[in-house]
Amino acid sequence: KQADLQAQLRPLLETAGGAVVAGNVQTQEFTGRDKVVKAKENSTAINGDVTDTTIINAKTVVIAKQYWRSLHSKRPTENLEQATVAYLNYLLTRHRYLKFKGMGVSDRVPLKLPLLNLYVPLKARLEMPEGETWKRGLRLAGRELPGGEEIEAMRLSEPQPVLDLLQKHDGLIILGDPGAGKTTFLKYMALTLAVGNGDTLEMGKRLPILVSLSAYAVALQENDVRLDDFIADYFHHIGADLPLGEMLKEALEAGAALILLDGLDEVKEVGLRHTVIERVADFYAFQRQAGNKFVLTSRVVGYRSVRPSAEGLVECTLVDFEEEEIETFVKRWTTALEKQALGDTAVAQVDAQQEQDELLEAIRQNPGVRQLASNPLLLTILALMKRQGVTLPERRVELYDQYVKTLLSTWNRARSLSGRASGRDPDVIRTLRILAPLALWMHEVSPGVGLVKREDVHRKLADLFQERGEQEPETAARQFLADVHEHAALLLERGSGQYGFIHLTFEEYLAAMAIAINAQGNAQLVADYLGRVVGEQAWREVSLLTVSYLGIIQQLDTVAGEVVELWVEEQPGEPGEAVVLTGEAVLDACPEGVPPSSQARVIAALVETVQSADVKPELRQRAGRNLGRLGWQPEDLDAFIPIPAGPFLYGEEKRKEIIEHPYEIAKYPVTNLQYGRFIDAKGYKRQEFWSEDGWDWRMGDYDSKAPEEYQNWLKGRPPEKREEPFFWQDSRWNNPIFPVVGVSWFEAEAYCNWLAAELGKPIRLPTEQEWERAARGTDGRKYPWGEEFNRHKLNCAEFWAEEDDLSGIDKWMKWWGSESGNQASTTLVGQFAEGQSPDGVIDMSGNVWEWANTWWTDKQIYRVVRGGSWFYDSRLARCACRLRVAPGSFNYSMGFRVVSPGS
Repeated sequence: KQADLQAQLRPLLETAGGAVVAGNVQTQEFTGRDKVVKAKENSTAINGDVTDTTIINAKTVVIAKQYWRSLHSKRPTENLEQATVAYLNYLLTRHRYLKFKGMGVSDRVPLKLPLLNLYVPLKARLEMPEGETWKRGLRLAGRELPGGEEIEAMRLSEPQPVLDLLQKHDGLIILGDPGAGKTTFLKYMALTLAVGNGDTLEMGKRLPILVSLSAYAVALQENDVRLDDFIADYFHHIGADLPLGEMLKEALEAGAALILLDGLDEVKEVGLRHTVIERVADFYAFQRQAGNKFVLTSRVVGYRSVRPSAEGLVECTLVDFEEEEIETFVKRWTTALEKQALGDTAVAQVDAQQEQDELLEAIRQNPGVRQLASNPLLLTILALMKRQGVTLPERRVELYDQYVKTLLSTWNRARSLSGRASGRDPDVIRTLRILAPLALWMHEVSPGVGLVKREDVHRKLADLFQERGEQEPETAARQFLADVHEHAALLLERGSGQYGFIHLTFEEYLAAMAIAINAQGNAQLVADYLGRVVGEQAWREVSLLTVSYLGIIQQLDTVAGEVVELWVEEQPGEPGEAVVLTGEAVLDACPEGVPPSSQARVIAALVETVQSADVKPELRQRAGRNLGRLGWQPEDLDAFIPIPAGPFLYGEEKRKEIIEHPYEIAKYPVTNLQYGRFIDAKGYKRQEFWSEDGWDWRMGDYDSKAPEEYQNWLKGRPPEKREEPFFWQDSRWNNPIFPVVGVSWFEAEAYCNWLAAELGKPIRLPTEQEWERAARGTDGRKYPWGEEFNRHKLNCAEFWAEEDDLSGIDKWMKWWGSESGNQASTTLVGQFAEGQSPDGVIDMSGNVWEWANTWWTDKQIYRVVRGGSWFYDSRLARCACRLRVAPGSFNYSMGFRVVSPGS
């Protein structure tokens, strides 16, 4: 019996939690079902039946011992070890499984799916330049321009695994949209370290501390408590009288803590918000010195007003799931489901494969569903709904509607099974009539946070039940909250004495539902109610979902159209804010949610907004993005402007040059819409459009010929990434009517050759002389519009900064690190019509650098680029300014335009 027991225990201990428990297990006693086991060094003992829970408990004992032994030469106090064991067990108990509370899980979906088994690693883009090489390059450029010295190639804005970013930096701020996976990443990190796998993540033995910043804000309202003291109190209830505060203090002093702070944007009261940010920044600045690491999360919307600043604290923005991540999630999801239902059997594997194929097919065959699947939360909901036999909807408002109704149906069914008479159990519609106004009220009193005290929720529920004619509203309210707690519906008890929805997204959806229902088809009521909060980020999602709910769920598309037209007409908020909101609302409700006539009115207003100097740069940019996504384009997008032959003043010294033959130049730089035609025509596959060097670049054989300073740069774009522009999949750069960026000179050349074949006339890149003549006319003017710089007439750094002069590297660097520097990018090609050249050519200054068909010198190593860009200041936007760039290079400030030569 002793030998049998030892054989049973060892593999269980060794595999629990994914970490090895070393040492031999020896049985000391065996009586009936009770086992008393003594373990040697680096192992532990289990008393009682060997179950999943006892294995985990044993594992945390070992991890706690190993953790403190790695930090101390002497053994820590027994209480400190016990506190660590209790804390690690708490993390495992609370976060080990995916939370399906309130997610409408049917009988076919098991409730326990391990997060560590399902987790798909997130990727993000760094938001700021990094590295001393980058800064040296900028300073070099600033000192020697305008002499044409090469600017060091920009950092590759390639998405990187978030974990890699965390390993490289002391502090990481993770920005993401609702449901992008921010909180799940924090849970994943906490779990991974709690099960002893820190070494596999190159994080070492660190103590994970996961805390909600909104909870800290609530605590600050009651007492002026330090963040470290709050953290100790936050977890005190899990450890009874164990010294959790001492545990945290020791871990921080040893530099062996990973502090995970969730919801930086969720503190909405201005004064309190600044207090929280200051405390977090100070805590980080002090504790990072010992070697502790920090991760903070925030929604993208709402982050700007709470942005902390500290050395070593970098920002990154989560990118959407791409095909690979979606497939990985679906595979892990279906495997976990079937394995739990049928065990690790061949039948489970077959069923999992079939479920996987069906779900992926459902996602791929519907573009709307595919778009939803790029968001981790929505992908999880899609998987749940598919599992329950629900047809997957195309638009998110339909997804939320079907999901909430499925959820409430499950919840109400569970409530009736609890023993109460089914006649007293409300149906889905009745439940929604309570939850929707409750959600709206919660959003009013706690916008963007989603947490309200239990007593306040109870009072509001009682009022709602009274309004619904309930004879005993107080009793009904208490029963409702009891049902919430017992059956885990949308509304959850989150933290001590506070309630909130499972995800802020669903509070926003239900609030939108309440607004639409309350309006009873009256567009003016909706427009007035939401008009007062135009520009408030916490209400943006509610506004969009209200319009979609009216037009799609209630099928009142005319009313939805009236709402957006009223916003266009009345213009609530700052100039341009309401119009941009209407554009986003129409996009969210497309194609049937808003009538074509209303869409046309919104598009016309967006065109006016994008060209208005009275509107802030960010809003003009968003208006342009909306236009592109709505399918609008300038009527003359493909137009060429004729340039006559003759003399003109050229270069810095304004010497006389002569254009020998008339030619035509494209009115606009090549847009993503136009370049997409080349991709659709298999332009990257057809060697006939490429020069010899161009095809070598395409295949990766040219890289060794590139200047030495570009060698490493080109390694970041191997041949398999040369089948489309480098930033083609990034929505920030790939708007249809924004200039294409991320193209090398060779790609621009191949596009010209393809277009020549399409149009049946010669097409190529312009020479420097052709480009400059089209930009400044014949009189040698400094800018296309004249001698004086005007930041309202081009897309450059001064436009974004709303300042008239950013010349000088220090000024420029300060802007680049500012809020407007983060917002800056390319803009719609027709946005700066007032900045056109004398011949009517658009964007010759700013927006993007443009490749020229001219070598820098006779050595033929570098090509010339002209025109400046959104990224640089006014000095580089002068018509005479020229820079050199290796033809194989590419970045997000370089594009091109084409000419049809006269000879």
